[in-house]
Amino acid sequence: MSEASFIAGLTLSHQILTFENTIVALTDEVEKSCYLAARTKAPRAPQLQLLEEWCLNNDLKKFRRKLRVDPDVFTSLVRKLENHPVFSNNSHNPQLPVSVQLTIFLNGVSHYGNGATTEDVTEWASVSIGTVYNCYCRVMIALLQLHDDVIHFDPMEPEDQQERDWAKQWVESRSCPEWRGGFMCVDRSPFNLFQKPGWHGEGFYDCKSHYSLSAQVVILPHNLRIVDYVIGVPGSLHNSNVFSRTCIYGHPETFLGADEWIWADSAYPSLPWCVVPFKRSSMELMPNAHKIFNQHLSKVRI
Repeated sequence: MSEASFIAGLTLSHQILTFENTIVALTDEVEKSCYLAARTKAPRAPQLQLLEEWCLNNDLKKFRRKLRVDPDVFTSLVRKLENHPVFSNNSHNPQLPVSVQLTIFLNGVSHYGNGATTEDVTEWASVSIGTVYNCYCRVMIALLQLHDDVIHFDPMEPEDQQERDWAKQWVESRSCPEWRGGFMCVDRSPFNLFQKPGWHGEGFYDCKSHYSLSAQVVILPHNLRIVDYVIGVPGSLHNSNVFSRTCIYGHPETFLGADEWIWADSAYPSLPWCVVPFKRSSMELMPNAHKIFNQHLSKVRI
């Protein structure tokens, strides 16, 4: 055997040995990174079908508690969102129906704490975490682009006139005919922050000992439809201060007509178009007439 042949054979043997060692190393990595036994699927019990059942049984309280809107408002939102291009794609895997994506979104944003975790929503809707994230993103994109069509109130539009009449009928059914003019309500809703902000942190410390952002929401009481709001204000500001930043405070005539007003709690100013309950005096007892008024007002405003 010549020296050249010997060297060539030795080189080939070394390459084969190196290749075998590489295969063994890759085999070890595969065995360490993969499950050798089949994994059992985590049990899931989707509850989406309960929403339809609650609608059929006219159990609006449970439906509203889960999604924070009435079925007719939910249906109206679906109609406005379903033709948005964000809900269509060219993939072989079609998206979930818009109604399901909106349901997942509303369930997530209407809860906080442990009830708002992605894992909790995935178990409730029986979908993956990635699907929940995608639903959040798509619905937010569509809602922000349709903001003025979804959140508005114009007494001159026939649709809003009908909503106003329904709200007045609801108020009358909860109180008396003389009170039907109060067809809107306003209240504060805080958004608690994870921790104290590093910049002007004390300005976000609210009356409930939380660091928060304050939101003022004006709604129609019969279906909780939002018609005006202010968001992003530091939580330390008083309700009346934040309320003064709303459109309805600056231009009440664009929302309310003659003999029409909104209901509020005692933290808000008493105005010709803003009715608040009587405050308790520290010096004397509240008259029974005032107590009865406050009691009936709470049935409308809450």
